[in-house]
Amino acid sequence: MIEDVDLSPRDRALYEKLHASHGDLGIASSCAHYILKKGWHTLSFLRRGSVPLQQTAFTTTMIVAYARPFAGGRGKGISFPERLLQYDPGQTAFHKRLLKLRSQEYAHTDASTISVRPLKGSVVTDIQSIRDISFSPDELKLLIDMTQGVSGRIRQRLDDIRRSGS
Repeated sequence: MIEDVDLSPRDRALYEKLHASHGDLGIASSCAHYILKKGWHTLSFLRRGSVPLQQTAFTTTMIVAYARPFAGGRGKGISFPERLLQYDPGQTAFHKRLLKLRSQEYAHTDASTISVRPLKGSVVTDIQSIRDISFSPDELKLLIDMTQGVSGRIRQRLDDIRRSGS
């Protein structure tokens, strides 16, 4: 017989936040594995056919999925517990870079990251800098390590919350 665990409203909200965060970090890790497997370590516009679109889609998804647990939510006022990160200085710097990319490049149109040069011509009317991000193999491996560590700590915390209920 399946029986629900009786949790306080706060513990239930935290459980839901951590469960969703675990899924998001899994998506980010899967994207990093795929980008690594495909060897997409240079800017996407240097590639041919449908690869630029695919690379952009996987890179965008990786960044957004990674950052989602740490973004302010509109829900139940539960933030991601920072103590679960336990990053070293290099990981912390990369974490901050990913959050900044999400905020400035992907979640919002930040004018400070866009460069457009208007032209007087009728055929070519402007030159725009491209929004193209790539990650080195070492950065992708770092992200995979980071998500694996945090995911393990999330699973442990989920177990703790579940055991604390009646």
